[in-house]
Amino acid sequence: MPKRTNISDLLLGESRVMCRWRSSLWKLLWRELLLYTLAYLGVSCIYRFALSEVQQFEFERLVSWCSKQYTGLPLTFLLGFYVSLVVKRWWEQYCKLPWPDNIASYLRGLCVSKDEKAKIIRRTVVRYTLLSYILCIRRLSVRLRKRFPTMKEVVNSGLVRQEEADRIGDEDNWDMYASNWAMPLQWSLEIVHKAQQDGYITSAPGYVQIITQINIFRSKLNDVSAYGHIPVPLVYTQVVTLAVYIYFIVALVGEQWKIYRKPGDELDLWYPIFTTIKFLFYFGWLRVAETLYNPFGEDDDDFELNVLFNRHVKVALSLVDETESPPELRKDAFWGQPFPDIPDNVEETYTIVEDGKDGKESNIETNEMIVVTEHSPDEALTNAEKRDPMR
Repeated sequence: MPKRTNISDLLLGESRVMCRWRSSLWKLLWRELLLYTLAYLGVSCIYRFALSEVQQFEFERLVSWCSKQYTGLPLTFLLGFYVSLVVKRWWEQYCKLPWPDNIASYLRGLCVSKDEKAKIIRRTVVRYTLLSYILCIRRLSVRLRKRFPTMKEVVNSGLVRQEEADRIGDEDNWDMYASNWAMPLQWSLEIVHKAQQDGYITSAPGYVQIITQINIFRSKLNDVSAYGHIPVPLVYTQVVTLAVYIYFIVALVGEQWKIYRKPGDELDLWYPIFTTIKFLFYFGWLRVAETLYNPFGEDDDDFELNVLFNRHVKVALSLVDETESPPELRKDAFWGQPFPDIPDNVEETYTIVEDGKDGKESNIETNEMIVVTEHSPDEALTNAEKRDPMR
């Protein structure tokens, strides 16, 4: 049965995006908005109850002056450009993160032999690739740094042997240029070169492709490292932050409602309705930039590198290891249909037909999820003419 839309979906929308809490605007700003609203109401109470009538008139003049001055600040331009820059860097850093799948695939297809040493070569190169990944990214990522705080944890994980860790050297120094994370990739190049000389890799173009993929992996790690160590200039961040805070400090006075004294005056409201909306807009922008500024932290929108690394270990090692044979080759459900078309309703059954040994059609499989109808050549031609009237 098709899914029915209930009342809550109609009121809130199918995605209910405004009611989510994790990574939401409400989670980021509820404390700041509460404090700002209390400060606004505090100033309002002082204006209404603590000042004399003469002082209230002077305060109202100050309100008029502030409301004219702070509205000319180009806050939208400053915040928009800054947030676009930070979001662009955030996405580029994720795209720069290398994946070991290509290296593992090339090794599995080119380094083939019944000898067990070919399997050892493939697994060792992939292990060194993952080791370089950890040694480089853990210098940037808080999550990976907590998981692998020292080389002892890396050795215990099985990614590196103790003698290999001794050759790499001290990786517990967090200086930008003190790491030897590229050394395992250099070992991988030497292993691939030796495998080509020993005849485990017989294709010259394939050998070049493996070397190229290792170099691409290293280049991407260099790019991610550069992004992590060279942030957005501090001056720009300070200018934007200072502009937002000054804007709303002045708005505490400039957005105050004046006391209703005679007919024709503006409404005398206490709560800053549109100031609250502007606060959510501008401070929301600023919090987005602060959250995405360092995507290797532990915020809700930061990269889940532990999960990603676990995926790399599982997939890369399974690609270079012995895998199960693929399913038996058989004719698909669209056999004999020049223009196959899967209908919208896929709840009925269909039958795949295949030529039997005697040359006749025989039913071999039933699937409960897809509807595929068998067409005669005339029906197929009619369907083709409907799609292309020029035929």
